[in-house]
Amino acid sequence: MPSVPLPSPKPAADSSAGVRRRQGSLWLRFSLFLAAAIAAVIGATTYLQSRLVEGTLEAELLETARLSALAAADDLALRPDLSDPDAVEQYLKAFGETVPEIRSLSMVTTQAGRTAVFASTASAVPEGLVAVGQHAIERRGVELGETAGALRVIAAPIAGGGRVGGAVAVTVSFEPLYRLRDRGRRIAAWATLCSVIALFGAVEWLVRWLIRRPIGGIRLTMEQVTRGDLAARAPVRRNDEIGAVATGLNSMLGELQDLHESLQQRVSQATEELRARNRDLLDLYQQMFRLREELGRSQQLAAVGETASAVAHQIGTPLNLVSGHIQLAMESLDSASPLARRLKIAEEQIDRVTVIVKDLLSRSRRPLRRDRVDLLALLRRLCALVSPALEAAGVRLRFEGEPVPPVEADAVQLELALLNLVSNAIDAMPGGGDLAIRLAGRAGRALIEVSDTGVGMPPELADRVFQPWVTTKAAGHGTGLGLSIARNVIVEHGGSVGVTSVAGEGSVFTVDLPLPSPSATMNPAHG
Repeated sequence: MPSVPLPSPKPAADSSAGVRRRQGSLWLRFSLFLAAAIAAVIGATTYLQSRLVEGTLEAELLETARLSALAAADDLALRPDLSDPDAVEQYLKAFGETVPEIRSLSMVTTQAGRTAVFASTASAVPEGLVAVGQHAIERRGVELGETAGALRVIAAPIAGGGRVGGAVAVTVSFEPLYRLRDRGRRIAAWATLCSVIALFGAVEWLVRWLIRRPIGGIRLTMEQVTRGDLAARAPVRRNDEIGAVATGLNSMLGELQDLHESLQQRVSQATEELRARNRDLLDLYQQMFRLREELGRSQQLAAVGETASAVAHQIGTPLNLVSGHIQLAMESLDSASPLARRLKIAEEQIDRVTVIVKDLLSRSRRPLRRDRVDLLALLRRLCALVSPALEAAGVRLRFEGEPVPPVEADAVQLELALLNLVSNAIDAMPGGGDLAIRLAGRAGRALIEVSDTGVGMPPELADRVFQPWVTTKAAGHGTGLGLSIARNVIVEHGGSVGVTSVAGEGSVFTVDLPLPSPSATMNPAHG
């Protein structure tokens, strides 16, 4: 089975290269997005966790400092020796040792309208500590203040005897917490990087196994199909979405392959039909060529025959008269006389001329070669032969025929005679029209009608249209022998031909041929 040409491989390679470039770019974008998403999620999670821990530790540390400040203030309020700075400092040192989170404790008092540090465990009083203690004394409540760097100050008033005698200021440092935070962030950054790399590798492996391999199989199948391999199918690895895509692609490829094979079969059938029609058309052209040769030969023979008949008629009459006079002269002479012998020679030569003329007449007539001829098949073949001429002339053909018994006839001569009738009908319709050919059997006769809607003929011309040299065509377009030849052929077949015509409406030529008798049909003499 011939194959239908498919697209050339070069565009397919270019297309597949473009697909690979686009796929690689898509995978790169997807990888970068995935890495950024993982890093963002892990970084945000780590940051939030560190902030949460940091905030919790800060809150706990401040709460410890606040409780320590309240406890120390309450304890100092109950002590009687608040006027001795050394005793207060020793107490504050002892209290600070019980709470390791506290950096230093100080007692702030207000005397003569001036607030100052009365006692402290710190070698250097932090900046802002006095102001926080003053606020606690004035507001009689716990005050939180900030100092430079990572230090925080919380002051609680010392209330005793209905008055506030000072405040305990607790200093805490967030430096260890900040160092822990920075270390945690570094650890989190490295953990994030390692996690991103590990997750990216895991996702890469999963994507390669779950997505890229199935898609690669689908892409390879598409490249094979592009190169012309319609039998290629994509592997279905799993029953997931990609598997559904591969199954759908395989189904489409199956339908495409079936369609391709169907198209190839149709192309093959159409090609074979076209070849058969070309063979038939060639046969028709060859038949037309043979018929044209036969038609030309018949016209030549007809012209020669008509000329020979005229010559024979013109020569025959004088020869008969001469022969008669010679016979009369010979009767009045002695047969032994020299004149009688000379007249005898002249009579013999006249007889020889007569034989030559008769032989010329017989040679101008082509003998019929009779065979069994199917008139219905002959007329159908004739319609096929003239169909190009009908289409070119804008003439519509209608053929109606019924089966009739085969007739004894010369198929070529009879077809030429009918072709002459059809050709005259086409010539009678220069602007197009309708041509009808009918075949019917009536009472042992075959009737063939060739009717047209052409220009028609006047009655005086219709009566002599079958005579030689009579034509209605312009000079140079007809010999006037076609209808005469057709009539002679039909008459030689034992039939007759007639015409009825109305000027401006058309003509109807009727051919009447004898059909063989039933006994002759059952026991044919020929073939």
